[in-house]
Amino acid sequence: MEPDSSHVGANAVDGNNQTRWGSVHADPQWITVDLGETRTIDRVRLSWEAAFARAYKVQISPDNATWSTIYSTETGDGGVDELLVAGSGRYVRVEGTQRGTQWGYSLWDLQILGEG
Repeated sequence: MEPDSSHVGANAVDGNNQTRWGSVHADPQWITVDLGETRTIDRVRLSWEAAFARAYKVQISPDNATWSTIYSTETGDGGVDELLVAGSGRYVRVEGTQRGTQWGYSLWDLQILGEG
């Protein structure tokens, strides 16, 4: 999270497009979501603020320790990314590995869609 900021991780998944998550200004950074139980995931929607990821991965995990990459790019351009993915897990992590600006990473909204 950005130092001394109210841009906490929960803001990315609160359903409010006026709040956001923001990271520190360094690589790598990530945001992790606990789905509460193992779920099948087929789509991830990322709505980036101006501080976007040029390179990032979407990963899933059964235990918040062992991660499998279900999507990666090195050509992110910000805006809204609608990602078709395939996998199942309890935890979903978006890991930014190269920032698109001098700032950190920032998401207005992070949606994880699929079946329970």
